[in-house]
Amino acid sequence: MISDHQKQQTSSIRALISTLISPLEYLAAIPTILVDWADSSMASRSDLNLEIKELRDEQMFLKVQAQKMISLESENAHLRQLLGSLKREKGQRRIAEIMNVNSDPSQHLVTINKGSQNGVYTGQPVLDATGVLGQVVSTSLLTSKVLLITDNTHAIPVKILRNGVRLIAKGSGLANQLLLEQFPHTTDIQSGDILVTSGLGMRFPVGFPVAVIDLVIRDPGKPFASAAARTSADLLRTGLVILLWPNFPDYKEAGDDNNN
Repeated sequence: MISDHQKQQTSSIRALISTLISPLEYLAAIPTILVDWADSSMASRSDLNLEIKELRDEQMFLKVQAQKMISLESENAHLRQLLGSLKREKGQRRIAEIMNVNSDPSQHLVTINKGSQNGVYTGQPVLDATGVLGQVVSTSLLTSKVLLITDNTHAIPVKILRNGVRLIAKGSGLANQLLLEQFPHTTDIQSGDILVTSGLGMRFPVGFPVAVIDLVIRDPGKPFASAAARTSADLLRTGLVILLWPNFPDYKEAGDDNNN
């Protein structure tokens, strides 16, 4: 051992022995390597799954935010339209929100979040940003019910914007559709004509859009002609509405002290 330490005579032998047993060392280390690799793989997969879940959650959150932004942009655009409509009417007016739609398909009624404490009264005209919606038929302290112009019990005096011909538009009972019945065959009315409120009946102010004529029916075998019209307001999608206090003499006292 002293001679080998001083002269390194057996170093080549030791190197050979080390070379021969090194595969055994690798074989002995394989279980440890496999365990470490399995642990690392499982940890990596767990981390990856967690990261994927977090990314999915974040994606869903961003989608919800995007939908909310779209909704806010749409609501802001609707409010701008409402404000534009309000400028046309000099009387008192207020924006309200539809809270509920009547589940009975035979009654076209909606509930709004303004009531008698806000000065809302029976018969009050209600509009949206694009046209006439209906009129208030009942009120409570906090809410009111609005009968839509498409209800088959509703009728509204209108005139053709193109020539001023006056007619009565009745509710058809169908969404966004009105009927005009029993007018002479010679009446100057055609598809595409715009119908606006005529002001007759002292209920709706004059000049607000009501509907557009879709179809005119003139049957020579019948004494009168008829027509179908599409409402200017999309009654199925309206969310915000305008309550008006027209400057008619009959309504001078209605809503005088409510500007909330």
